[in-house]
Amino acid sequence: MSEEEAGSRMCSFQPVTHCIFELDGLLIDSERLRTETVQRILDPYGHTYSFDLKMRCMGKPDSEQAALIVKTFNLPFSMTEFENQQELQCRGKMGFIRLMPGVERLLHHLNSFNIPMAIGSGCGRDSFRIKTRRHSRLFDVFHHVVLSGSDEEVKEGKPAPDVFLTTASRFEDSPEPNKCLVFESSLVGMEAALAAGMQVVLVPDPLVSIRASAPATLRLRSLEVFKPQYFGLPPL
Repeated sequence: MSEEEAGSRMCSFQPVTHCIFELDGLLIDSERLRTETVQRILDPYGHTYSFDLKMRCMGKPDSEQAALIVKTFNLPFSMTEFENQQELQCRGKMGFIRLMPGVERLLHHLNSFNIPMAIGSGCGRDSFRIKTRRHSRLFDVFHHVVLSGSDEEVKEGKPAPDVFLTTASRFEDSPEPNKCLVFESSLVGMEAALAAGMQVVLVPDPLVSIRASAPATLRLRSLEVFKPQYFGLPPL
């Protein structure tokens, strides 16, 4: 459902008690850097990191993204070498990644009302630490973080529901999935949230089609326009 339709169809939303957030492209503007880095790696081989391939990669664990890109273009090096090149390309830039619009306001608001929040992401531990270091004080609002790229309990990455089910289970009161609201930026993340039995607010790349994002509980252009009261949370 788009934000334009949401106001007249609030009855289709169910109240929640807990919120789970993706990291890349949703909380922080890291997908732009990732896209630029991948393209620089592909340039010497005459390949283009297309929007369609980017959509297939977004939300997956870092290692799965690397494997998909190497396989798609039959690159003359391993997945590990691709990840090493990516790290070299990003070094010095990851610590300066900015927050996405509306993030700081929303997180402070939910935290002020003691709404339990956590992160469920596909990235690895080292990548997460570097990308969030600049915003470490703000990220203290999260009860816990589950990183499918580094967490043995998460058996499968998105679009499997594992990361979100694991994230929900680690709240102190282990809420039922239908009491969790997931905020996502990727289509595979949307699929994972729905497979987990959770509602999902999708804030995708503007080029993602309405048809592709139709299964989302709500599609927004930015977290700046999110209305918590739609889901029984305190209004901004």
